[in-house]
Amino acid sequence: MRLRSSRVRRKAEVNIVPMVDVLTVLIFFFLLTMQFKEIYAVDITPPTMKTADQTVRNKPISLAVGADGTYYMGEEKIPLEKLADKLKSLSKENPDMSLVLLADKDVPFHHVTSAVDAVKIAKIKKLSLQTNKAGK
Repeated sequence: MRLRSSRVRRKAEVNIVPMVDVLTVLIFFFLLTMQFKEIYAVDITPPTMKTADQTVRNKPISLAVGADGTYYMGEEKIPLEKLADKLKSLSKENPDMSLVLLADKDVPFHHVTSAVDAVKIAKIKKLSLQTNKAGK
């Protein structure tokens, strides 16, 4: 009993031309209505460091940089030339030593980078920078 033998079933196909047309219209729409932000670049020349490729982090012996660029470890004033040696001797006593660097907000940036450089020369791996929380 073959009643439907005369009917030929069409093969299913997907026509992608209308889909490409719709996608093209959507792309043009988004490109025309998109708002681009202006990017502002600041022209600066950062100071150099002998150990710029090394990474650092974390805590408790404090090293302070005063507004005039003087370095203090606790109450002791340390000249920059002797800072790395002082830090090396401290790190030999305690290889897992950590350091907190505090700097006055008005201190020139190169004084801070010099202190970080001395910390890296002393191979102290745990360094953190202490700041105050910004007001509302």
